Amino acid sequence: MQQSLFGSAVQTTGPQENTSLETLVNNVVFTVIDLETTGLNAAKNSITEITAIKFINGDEQDKYSTLVKPMEAIPQEVEAITGISNDMVAHAPALIMALTELCNFVGDSPIIVGHNVAFDLRFLREKLRQSGLSSFMDRFKPETSVCSKVLAQKTLPGLHSYEGVVVANHCGVYNPNPHRAEYDVRMSAGILFVLLKRLRESSDITTLNDLIQYQGELSL
Repeated sequence: MQQSLFGSAVQTTGPQENTSLETLVNNVVFTVIDLETTGLNAAKNSITEITAIKFINGDEQDKYSTLVKPMEAIPQEVEAITGISNDMVAHAPALIMALTELCNFVGDSPIIVGHNVAFDLRFLREKLRQSGLSSFMDRFKPETSVCSKVLAQKTLPGLHSYEGVVVANHCGVYNPNPHRAEYDVRMSAGILFVLLKRLRESSDITTLNDLIQYQGELSL
């Protein structure tokens, strides 16, 4: 682990991504991502925090995490939800710096995971476009992403809600600080690996391709 040029935590050695659809689920490098933002509009609002952690079979391998200086002030109602203040991001890296480091961290062909991952993918792809980094969009494709919310909807029918904290509580995963990126990443990872264990025990899902086929197509 070393400090990045921009003050973010980056571990520089670790597993190489294996993107074969026939890779056993236990051997897949899942890159779990979460963003905090100033609002819900990917075109108009800003990213304030990014965390990405790589896991293999539930074991943490690498981590990238940084606050991001937004292009707009953080609304008070958003600060109340996330706990991220304008003072906290005043000297954070600019978006283009954070995105460049994130793309370097995730690698060429990552398997991206998140709870309601479509939200994170929309934001990342739009911000890559706005920052002149469109060539990196293929690193954040819905075709090679896994949504723990969608998996929960399919695997745990009957829950009154599929919001992250509700699903996490059902799975025995505790999130002490919702709406901060690293805590939400660890929550999403916890949900993912609980669901994968259930699926391996109750179905014939053994490979990455099996998992993606079970999930179905993600829409952005």
